[in-house]
Amino acid sequence: MSEMSEKKGKVKLTLELEINEELMDVIKEGMTKMHWKMPEMMKRGEEEKK
Repeated sequence: MSEMSEKKGKVKLTLELEINEELMDVIKEGMTKMHWKMPEMMKRGEEEKK
């Protein structure tokens, strides 16, 4: 097998999606709930590091 050298880089990905209003509402609701949970998740992550 040939050796693969480790390379790091960035990839920029742009997605264009068509979704219906119902799905958009679900996504918005999920993002709102996630926004409220983020500080809790951050705190938990800090506690686990200690």
